[in-house]
Amino acid sequence: MSSFKKIFPYVAPSLTVSNDMCDQNGHMNVAYYLQAFDVNSRDLFEEIGFDGDYFQSGYSCFAIEDSLRYLREFLEGDEIRSMFRIHDFNEKVIHIVGVLLDSQDRLSAISETLVVHIDMHSRKASGMPDQLLKKVKDVHRYHTACPIDDFDIRLKIRKK
Repeated sequence: MSSFKKIFPYVAPSLTVSNDMCDQNGHMNVAYYLQAFDVNSRDLFEEIGFDGDYFQSGYSCFAIEDSLRYLREFLEGDEIRSMFRIHDFNEKVIHIVGVLLDSQDRLSAISETLVVHIDMHSRKASGMPDQLLKKVKDVHRYHTACPIDDFDIRLKIRKK
């Protein structure tokens, strides 16, 4: 995991593939790949400021695009390790890249998600407040200290 840890500094708790996560082919169903990425990235969002207090203040974030690539199957009983990085951002959008590794640190899936900052009163995209934007910038700087050159990054954020 050490080489992945440099590229994907946020490490979520691991989970184990259960029988109910498997489909008729005997491997983890595609829906659970997305769920593993979604559920395991939530603490990262809390860490950067998207916590209960922030939601109570009338702001949130919505996923607006996902790219998911399946590289290696997971079978019942396999351990899944999720790792993430803030790959890019602008004043309204954050680009998260995540990986799922198996117990032997083999790359099994890659996820890219674009999330947009939302003013819940208007339910429209809005710029992040300065304090949140600063936190995203700081985390991004830390997360991107090691390049991600070996990955085919497909989603892009428009820069102004």
